[in-house]
Amino acid sequence: MNRFILCLAGLLIFSACSKKLAIFSSKSSQLNLNNLEYDNLSMKSKIKYKDENRDLKATANIRIKKDSIIWFSLTPGLGIEAARGVVTRDSIIILDKIHKEYQVLKVSDLSEKYHFDFDLKLLESIIIGNLIWPITDEDEIKKEDGYFKVQKSDGDLSVMNFIGANSMKLEKLQAVSDTSKNALFIHYTEFLKEEDKILPSEINMQINYRSKRNKAKKVSKVQIRHSRININKEDLNFSFSIPDKYDPM
Repeated sequence: MNRFILCLAGLLIFSACSKKLAIFSSKSSQLNLNNLEYDNLSMKSKIKYKDENRDLKATANIRIKKDSIIWFSLTPGLGIEAARGVVTRDSIIILDKIHKEYQVLKVSDLSEKYHFDFDLKLLESIIIGNLIWPITDEDEIKKEDGYFKVQKSDGDLSVMNFIGANSMKLEKLQAVSDTSKNALFIHYTEFLKEEDKILPSEINMQINYRSKRNKAKKVSKVQIRHSRININKEDLNFSFSIPDKYDPM
């Protein structure tokens, strides 16, 4: 359960060559992206996690204060809260409410495991479907088969963004590390409208990586389905504390 919770906390993830390509200005402002603007939001979600050893499900309540904190609560079944935690700019704190234990981790631990620069902003972007790596004047943009395809490099990452020509939202993303060959794939398959704002209701993410211990190939998959979303709710509570009776993991 602890490893499952950690994966959720951190994680609390193409077309025919013969067709003619249309080249556009690489300035993101000219694409009129439908990025979600918000100060805070809350959502209820169904989460599935799968790797070679686990196939787990949970209901999650998630609260986000932009660029500040992600608060989450996980209920695997029977209506019993199993875990609660927060992600800040530099740390992840997890309460195992079943065993009365807690764990404090660094966000950089996720980066070391998967060889991607995981941080609070990236996790926020994945959950709400905003563009993860901003478009710059150096990026190449092509229009093909209903997508604006934005190719860019970020450090040792080769990134391809697929922005829907109709939705003007990020619909697919693939990022591959040139050094480790680890890969992140994200597919937003359904979108909904809340208060004139468009955001994804289903997120499918896959991370391909090699074990640090024996270099074996590993695959982790996460599916998130948002069922209820509130944007800029005034009385949203982000309070969090570690009970005195909890022991460190």
